[in-house]
Amino acid sequence: MRVLAFAVFVGALSVGLGARADACSCVQQTGAEQAARAEVVFRGTVTVIEAPITGLLISSADPMSIRFAVDAVYKGDPTRTYWVSTERSGASCGFDFLVGREYTVFARLREDRVHTDICSGTMPGGRDPAAIGLPAGRAPREDPPSTALIAVILITSATAAIGAAYRGRKTSVPSS
Repeated sequence: MRVLAFAVFVGALSVGLGARADACSCVQQTGAEQAARAEVVFRGTVTVIEAPITGLLISSADPMSIRFAVDAVYKGDPTRTYWVSTERSGASCGFDFLVGREYTVFARLREDRVHTDICSGTMPGGRDPAAIGLPAGRAPREDPPSTALIAVILITSATAAIGAAYRGRKTSVPSS
C-alpha cells in the first residue's frame, strides 16, 4: 500500500512540475476588434530599445521604451520618431521587439505613455489596413523641435543680438 501511495505521489509531483503556467493570457480578438480598441496604430521600424535602470532586481514587468521610425499612420497622431512602452518579457505580456525590424503597432494610452503588449494586435511586418477596418496609411507628422535645439537657437540669437548691440555702440573720445 505504501508503494502505491508513493507511486501516486511521485506521479502527481512529476505532472505538477511539468505543467507550464503562463502569467499572460489574451482574449481572442479579430484584427478589426484590435484596431477599434487601439488608440494609436502605425507601421514603423525599431531604432532603439531602452531597458529600464532597475538595479539588482529585474522583473519581467519592467517597462521597456521602444523608439520607432514611423512610416505610416493608420490611427492616432504619431510623429516620425515615436516612443512606445511594453513590459520587458512576454511572461508579463510584453512584446519582444528587435532593433531594425518593421512592425505594425497597435497601442493604447496607459497613464502618460503609449503602451503595447502581446494582446494588442502588434505584429512584425506590415498589415493590410483595409482588412481590419482602418484607413490607408498617411505620413506621420513632423517631430517637434527638441528642448535642446530650442535652447541652442535662443542662446545663439541672444549672443548675436548682444554682439550686434556692442559693435553698434558709439564710444566718445574726450577732446584735448
